[in-house]
Amino acid sequence: MKRLFNLSIFFLFIFLLILVSQSVIVTAAPYVSANSACVIDLETRQVLYNKNMHLKCPPASTTKILTSIVAIEESNINDVVTVSRKAAYQEGSSIYLSEGEKIRLEELLYGVMLASGNDAAMAIAEHISGSVEEYAELMNRRAVEMGAKNSNFINPSGLPDSNHYSTAYDLAMIMAYALENEIFARITASKNKTISWSGNDWGRGLRNHNKLLWSYSDITGGKTGYTKAAGRCLVASARRDGREVVAVVLNCPNDWNDVRNLLDFGLDQFKKVVVMDKGEIVYKMNWEDSQEGELGFMINCPLLTVLPRGGKIKLQKEVYLKPSLELPIKRGDLIGSLKVYDNGELLSKVELLAANDLNYRSFFLKFWNWITVLLGGD
Repeated sequence: MKRLFNLSIFFLFIFLLILVSQSVIVTAAPYVSANSACVIDLETRQVLYNKNMHLKCPPASTTKILTSIVAIEESNINDVVTVSRKAAYQEGSSIYLSEGEKIRLEELLYGVMLASGNDAAMAIAEHISGSVEEYAELMNRRAVEMGAKNSNFINPSGLPDSNHYSTAYDLAMIMAYALENEIFARITASKNKTISWSGNDWGRGLRNHNKLLWSYSDITGGKTGYTKAAGRCLVASARRDGREVVAVVLNCPNDWNDVRNLLDFGLDQFKKVVVMDKGEIVYKMNWEDSQEGELGFMINCPLLTVLPRGGKIKLQKEVYLKPSLELPIKRGDLIGSLKVYDNGELLSKVELLAANDLNYRSFFLKFWNWITVLLGGD
């Protein structure tokens, strides 16, 4: 009697057809010159455009998006960093750090994201992990947590290495994750920044390499990248009418124009739809041994999706309950999860909470359950 409801596997299939009627019909997806490209909705992480988005490519300095968000979350931006000789003499783009120079981590982050300083990226990696190798391991672990599936990072700057690669999809997921951090969002959106320059009476003037900050009114951030092996690479984000998207192009001869078109496509041709509101009851189940007689399942957060304007979608919802549910149950208790699929692809997963209290139908059942628990029964 201890377990009044015990299911090792239990799920319910519920189908919902959502129709969205708009006067604007989706236009054809734009042509892009990139070998690989992707657009995702930041809030839902849905893919809105895909051109070889899982193709492994050299990411060049777009790597520094991951370098920066890991640094922000794993350290303190007010830390004072001592620049090593190795960092000061790092090849490629530089903010002209000097060996032994002391500089705040936050200033190095501006140097990484605006001026793409390889020396600043190296200094950050050594400060946080002690070495580039250790920091790369940290980057790879965190990238997976952010949603990356096919990436491997060898260094914090994006300098060429045959084992250093990512994909348009992975970079979009990393950028979407990073933008949720207020510090990162502020830095990547900055057009210019003056940071300290030890030994000089003036500071280092940094100008963001992301030209869209001056020419695309809805831009919220991004990162450029280029090496001979990677070609021209660009990650950018933009917000319009309450929605934000991330666009990525890798090995793209016409990167600025292509990203503009991809951002417009993602923002203008799709609409956010609230499938279910927070607290909405998904299902009700009879429970004969309870006083209330039934248990309602409600979602703990709004369930959103993004649809093409004028389009429709058919969603499959699967309700999973915890293997064992025992009385009493209180409103708000975690009782399972809801998975929502679009044409077989997982769209979202949210927790299910009890929508009402559920108590024993009689004092005898409550007492008997207490006795069986005390005696170690089932």
